[in-house]
Amino acid sequence: MAELEASETNLRTYLQVLRRHINWVIALTLLAVVGAMAYSRIEKKQYSATAELLAQPASGTVPISGTQQTISSTDVLTDLQLIMGAPVKAKAEKGLGFSPEVSASEVGETNVIDLTATANTPGLAAKIANTYARAFVGYQRTNALNALTAAESQIQAQITSIDSQLAPLVGQKSPTAATTAEISALTSQQTALQEQLTQLQLAGSQTPGGIEVTSLAALPTSPSSPKTLENAGIALVIGLLVGIGVAFAVEYFDDKVYTKDDAERLCGGAPVLAIVPKIKSWKKTNRPLIITEIDPFSPATESFRSLRTSLQFAGHSQTRKTIVVTSPAGVEGKTSTAANLGMVQARAGERVVLVSCDLRRPRLGSFFGLPESPGFTSVLLGHGDVREQLSSVLQPVPTCPGLAILGTGSVPPNPAELLGSEKSAEIFNILAEFFDIVLIDSAPLLPVADAQILAGLSDAVLMVIMAGKTTKDEVERAIELLNQVETKPIGVVLNRAVRRGGVGADYAYGYSYKYRYSPQRTNEMIGKSHGNLNGLRPTSVRGPRAEEARS
Repeated sequence: MAELEASETNLRTYLQVLRRHINWVIALTLLAVVGAMAYSRIEKKQYSATAELLAQPASGTVPISGTQQTISSTDVLTDLQLIMGAPVKAKAEKGLGFSPEVSASEVGETNVIDLTATANTPGLAAKIANTYARAFVGYQRTNALNALTAAESQIQAQITSIDSQLAPLVGQKSPTAATTAEISALTSQQTALQEQLTQLQLAGSQTPGGIEVTSLAALPTSPSSPKTLENAGIALVIGLLVGIGVAFAVEYFDDKVYTKDDAERLCGGAPVLAIVPKIKSWKKTNRPLIITEIDPFSPATESFRSLRTSLQFAGHSQTRKTIVVTSPAGVEGKTSTAANLGMVQARAGERVVLVSCDLRRPRLGSFFGLPESPGFTSVLLGHGDVREQLSSVLQPVPTCPGLAILGTGSVPPNPAELLGSEKSAEIFNILAEFFDIVLIDSAPLLPVADAQILAGLSDAVLMVIMAGKTTKDEVERAIELLNQVETKPIGVVLNRAVRRGGVGADYAYGYSYKYRYSPQRTNEMIGKSHGNLNGLRPTSVRGPRAEEARS
């Protein structure tokens, strides 16, 4: 049973590989077929004509007794060898005026031989086949006649020898009994030899060669090559085989992350909390897009709602309020993930602040049409009460009550040093007191150390991996960097997933909704919120990691 399940798993894995790289298989197969058909179109037409020969016993080998002699398969093979021999080819070349190219083959298990010639025109092909067939028949006839002549000469010599022996014996006047017996024996031999000579002469007057042309080559009505359909069929098979081989080679050398299982395995068992499908309309990824606001009931929006729910079950609401959203490398969707996650959390009634801490390439504000400055670094480098400064730089999102943005501020020359300061920890602690969720958009893990520093100041890390772009080596190295600060992702977001054959990324996003979305009505249901700290009451207790940094 286990072996059967293993074989089914292997077969399913192979089929998944082919499905993931089906474009390679289709492309190479089509290329092979089109190439074969194009070659068939430009290839010069050739015509084939076939003459039929019948192999028979040579007349010179008929036994004296007159019994009929049969021909064996060895004799047919011998004739095939002789047809392609130099003497026959030279004889045919003499009749044609050029060296012909022919082929000969035995028809099944019969004594019939097909002699096929190929040429540029139907008439020339038939002429070559017939001339070559006659040349071979003539060659065999000449050989047979020569053999008959030699046999006749030998027998005639024997008859003459017997005549010379009989002459003195017959001339005796009173022959003895022994002489009479000797005369009788010699006479019998002479009679037998005479019969053989008569049979050879009779055979020589018929078909002494042992080969007969049973059917001359007719003019071919259609070209024998190129064989377009046959070439296309062969190319189809070759293209499929090459395409399948390339598909498995591409799979073997492909180091990118595609599936949920790959992501969880590479992230040390951290669960994939959401699989965000690729948004086909979002072709320019450098253009900010809040899909949760533009299309609240799209599959991608449902993925972010699923992420919000998964984070709640992960226990962030009480002890994990400050979450760093990062990725192994750049352009993997961490900022869009933070922006859309903040949107759905705020629409669920939570007070959310998005902190733009990617001090190298700030983009969070552009998703909401808000400026990045003043912001985080303004408070970090400013003087005076931190709470008052935060209150002055926090920006409410007009279209989403309950959501506020803390921009980056001026980009500093030493981001890592500023993020690792005590004042940074103080800012996050104050934000966590007055907001339910603090989402921090950080720089990628691999290029700079910013995300590592923020991971040490936060309660949890959310890793964003872009399916089909992020490599396995990048994910493994990112996890190593997080381990250095004694943390690991609370979960993973597999971004821009597409339908593939692998498990985990092959989800059918087929939900459809009949509801009508009204931003105004939704805002009224949620209620009004503030974009600063004035009037906000402190929320529940902070997470353990932030408390350690605070103390």
